[in-house]
Amino acid sequence: MKLISTWQTERLVIRPLKGTDAEFILTLLNEPEFIKQIADKQVRTIDNAINYIETGPQMQYRHYDLGLMLMVRKQDGKSIGLMGLLKRDFLDHPDIGYALSNVYTGQGYAIEAARSLMERVAQCTRLTRLSAICNPSNAASLTLLDKLGFIEQGIIELPDDGQPVVLLETFVVRDGGG
Repeated sequence: MKLISTWQTERLVIRPLKGTDAEFILTLLNEPEFIKQIADKQVRTIDNAINYIETGPQMQYRHYDLGLMLMVRKQDGKSIGLMGLLKRDFLDHPDIGYALSNVYTGQGYAIEAARSLMERVAQCTRLTRLSAICNPSNAASLTLLDKLGFIEQGIIELPDDGQPVVLLETFVVRDGGG
């Protein structure tokens, strides 16, 4: 089983991003809450969104077998957000990343997808630890990461813009304790 492949949870299909997802990416990356809590990715056109998919998630798939994946609701086929692992040069371990369209927050989708991803990491990889970075003011994400077993390690500054973020880490838990 590959980490970058399509899988399902109770309510979601989680799959690799494709160029045809550009319209959703354009919308999501320009939601005010995304810009406030994550970053302004400067994606303003469909072409920018296609480039974001190709040089971000798809590049991570090819180089690391990691990357952000699309979350799609089973009930209606709506794209609702992103979930996956990212390889960042300034972190010792891959970090879990997620973003939901505002319409779908508070309904348990992020934790459902994150728990499923963490199970897949345990089954498909030899990773022993995962990191997470979070805006210190993002209480919802900090709560979700706590529920997933992430422990705060302190505040670090992002190398590109100096923005302070909370660094959290957890061990990958495998059946049988190993």
